[in-house]
Amino acid sequence: MLSPDPVIEVRDLTLRFGRKVVHDRLNLTVRRGEILAIVGGSGSGKSTLLRMMAMLQPPSAGTVLLLGDEVTSRGLVQNLELRRRLGVLFQQGALFGGMSVLENIGVPLHEHSGLSARLIDEIGCVKLELVGLEANDGLLYPNQLSGGMRKRAALARAIALDPELLFLDEPTSGLDPLSAAAFDELILELKSALDPTIVMVTHDMDSLWQLADRVILLGETRVLAEGTMEEMADSRDPAVMPFFQNPRARAARAAVERSA
Repeated sequence: MLSPDPVIEVRDLTLRFGRKVVHDRLNLTVRRGEILAIVGGSGSGKSTLLRMMAMLQPPSAGTVLLLGDEVTSRGLVQNLELRRRLGVLFQQGALFGGMSVLENIGVPLHEHSGLSARLIDEIGCVKLELVGLEANDGLLYPNQLSGGMRKRAALARAIALDPELLFLDEPTSGLDPLSAAAFDELILELKSALDPTIVMVTHDMDSLWQLADRVILLGETRVLAEGTMEEMADSRDPAVMPFFQNPRARAARAAVERSA
């Protein structure tokens, strides 16, 4: 059973780019221990919402409470300690091309831990194993990795500090169906091993059925609906039906029901 305790509270969040309003007084809560998925059409602000919750982008107005602290009005130094309690997997991985995989994993450890370089490398090797890569893979550079390996390496960096909060931006984008399914399984294994609260942005229906405890649908600058995948799939709300009752969505649900 999920904890009712909130770990993220978004209140009256507004984001504007010039005259364009992306979010208008948006509200949502993320509960401790859940996997919350954010979905919506192109331009609905899914990734920008994730970035604001992860303290990577300031809102135009409103507040974000992260692990009990209001972070939108605090400076970089004040939020530094809080940053070590979260990890982020960016959509394209965002690995540093001039660093090996092991060096990439070590970046947050060097920034936040004060550990020796040798111990950081040892921790990096453990993280590689956790995401299904081998120690020798740590010597490779990002351009030497397949798409699936690059995602796993980026995830290893995201979990370097054993974060309480893990943000995943389109974790299976660009992967073939088999690799995407394997990556979903990896996320579930890490959830079991490390027990982070996970916020993910995805358009992958298979991933939603496999991973999400709860789903939030964005549109028209606000939260249009929220609920479990079953609730979304059975909804008669005209704003919800195009996303969760189209042929791809029905096929993903049928596959889940066949495997149950």
